[in-house]
Amino acid sequence: MIQREEVIGDCRLILGDAMSVMRDLPKADLIVSDVPYSLTTGGVSKSSKTMSGIFAAHNYRNDGQLIMATVPFPEMMAAFNDALGPDADCYVMSNDKNLRPIMNAAAAAGFGLHNVLVWDKVTPTANRWYMKNLEFTIYLWKGRARTINDPSSKQLLRGGIDKATGHPTEKPVPLMAEYVRNSSARGDLVLDPFMGSGTTGVACANLGRKFIGIEIHEPFFDMACERIRAAYERPDMFIERASTQVQQPLFGGAA
Repeated sequence: MIQREEVIGDCRLILGDAMSVMRDLPKADLIVSDVPYSLTTGGVSKSSKTMSGIFAAHNYRNDGQLIMATVPFPEMMAAFNDALGPDADCYVMSNDKNLRPIMNAAAAAGFGLHNVLVWDKVTPTANRWYMKNLEFTIYLWKGRARTINDPSSKQLLRGGIDKATGHPTEKPVPLMAEYVRNSSARGDLVLDPFMGSGTTGVACANLGRKFIGIEIHEPFFDMACERIRAAYERPDMFIERASTQVQQPLFGGAA
């Protein structure tokens, strides 16, 4: 159910539950999303937390970490497949432990696997079994596979992030822009069912793509509206120049 809706430029932003909203949307040409998934906490608790997207239930543990509910991957990936047009790409972000279940769910939903892309976020997260400085993007296709717009693009993208918002898993705009630019054309419709602080929408505003973003958590929805409105008012004239070379950082500014 749609609780609220904002239209900013070519971006349609929806406050609501993605799993119920997606079925009534026009078919998208591309999905780019940092989907919600469970993470083990860094404190003494053995329970898990989810750091983006769905916030259907939340509370604070004694270690101060926010605990949030998530969507089962089989239902999520089936809904993603249904939300796309007949020949379309889909980028789904994941950590290492969720790669296999997401890929299994994607295959069951009818997606093909193009590649697993890697983001070196430079600043590592503390861990007892090697510090974690990498996140992953599962690059999928539906229908007929299409060549990306820049076949010289590398599998590894490197660059830190100066956070522009208080969202716990904000992603850099140049990272999402790389996926949007490579798998869509100007005027195409890009969908992010779990838009969080609206990074994918900012990338679409900068690149001349239409965008639909869904977020269930109202403070983050408001945050996304503010960022996308600012992207239209103060366009990033340099985002198209982002390099894909592994040897140098792809980006380093705020997202």
